[in-house]
Amino acid sequence: MKKAALLLLMVSQLLIIIGFWAYYHVNHPLGNLLTGDIVGKLLAWGRMAGLLAAFAILFQLMLIGRVRWLEQSFGMDRLTRLHHMVGFFLVALLVAHPILLDFGHSMQAGITPRAQHLDFLKTWEDVLAAQIGFDLMILAVVISIFVLTKKLRYESWYATHLVLYLAFALAFGHQLAVGSDFTDNKWFKFYWCLLYAFVLLSLVTCRFIKPMNAFLRHRFVVTKLVPEAGDVTSIYIEGKNMETFPVKAGQFMIVRFLAEGFRWEAHPFSMSWLPDGKQLRLTIKRLGDFTRRIPDLKPGTPVLIDGPHGIFTSAGCSSSKILMIAGGIGITPIRSLAEEMITAGRDVILIYGNRNSPSIVFRKELDDIAARAGGRLKIFHVMSDDPAWQGEKGRVDRDLIARLVPDLSERDVFLCGPPVMMKLIRATLAGMGVSSSRIHYERFSL
Repeated sequence: MKKAALLLLMVSQLLIIIGFWAYYHVNHPLGNLLTGDIVGKLLAWGRMAGLLAAFAILFQLMLIGRVRWLEQSFGMDRLTRLHHMVGFFLVALLVAHPILLDFGHSMQAGITPRAQHLDFLKTWEDVLAAQIGFDLMILAVVISIFVLTKKLRYESWYATHLVLYLAFALAFGHQLAVGSDFTDNKWFKFYWCLLYAFVLLSLVTCRFIKPMNAFLRHRFVVTKLVPEAGDVTSIYIEGKNMETFPVKAGQFMIVRFLAEGFRWEAHPFSMSWLPDGKQLRLTIKRLGDFTRRIPDLKPGTPVLIDGPHGIFTSAGCSSSKILMIAGGIGITPIRSLAEEMITAGRDVILIYGNRNSPSIVFRKELDDIAARAGGRLKIFHVMSDDPAWQGEKGRVDRDLIARLVPDLSERDVFLCGPPVMMKLIRATLAGMGVSSSRIHYERFSL
């Protein structure tokens, strides 16, 4: 119900914008531009492209703004994927806007489109700034494509996206200065400014004010680092009034370690410890330049925490029986969820896939939880490349799941691991008759 209301709210804003645009161009002083000559149509649709591009930018900011009421309804990973898709439509709109207006005004003035564009830049208020903003936006989109194809580091993408805030500001001025939709309609101008103010307030509040407020209230600090199996390190974090920090098992946080070599980067990591009101634990595998430096962190390092985030929690699960499937470092949120489920009296089966036995993270902790669970937690370790392993071998596939979980139809499934693994297992579960509403997963990716 909440999702439907939010979707209706977002669609309604789009319809309001289209309504204002249609009313203005149908009742234009020069006649109905939507049914008139080619010049009128080019100008009308060029303005529409600009309005939709600006709305798409605002929408993009909301998608990545970590706005709690939005993120807790859809999940940040889904919002991030939608952000990627909207980006391609945004590029098309950004390109169409000046081209349509260049051709429309050039035909009206009897000059070439290139000459008209240069006239816009030289004589129209704030258009040059908008052009610079446009160039920066296109650059950010191109760089994002390289990131998605794994050809550019995350840090480069993040730095480039900071420039988008400047591009956003540069593009705003010309809308109100020369956009006839606004100069000729004070109510549309008022609505437009209100829309911008709402998005900017949400962005500043959720991205900056809330994390800083949490830091000032709790004074998060690294207390110790503990090596785990393989290239994995657990970071323990404590602070003041930790019992009031509203984190749930399965959630993740975006952390910034305020130490030399770390403070300019913020990354998402899952909670690997059942929240106890005393400390937090993040368990991190060395996979990139940033995570390789994690063991160099020192106790006493302050930590700026943005979050908690995520809907990979027990809140959406109503079954008394649970199947959990983890792959590699995907055990981090599963481990905290498993303990929470057991404490709540649920029956849990955990299938944990790894390459070999030395890479099993939290092996002793999981065994201890199972020992305390009184038979409510069964753990099956599956090794894909360990000839000496005496237990389950191979991949987590249909045959293995059917054999180890004969009552699958009675269970909700929680899944976390590498993206490829999750995609394959979700397809496998669907083929085994498990409805999508009973498959719980979340991944945070660019």
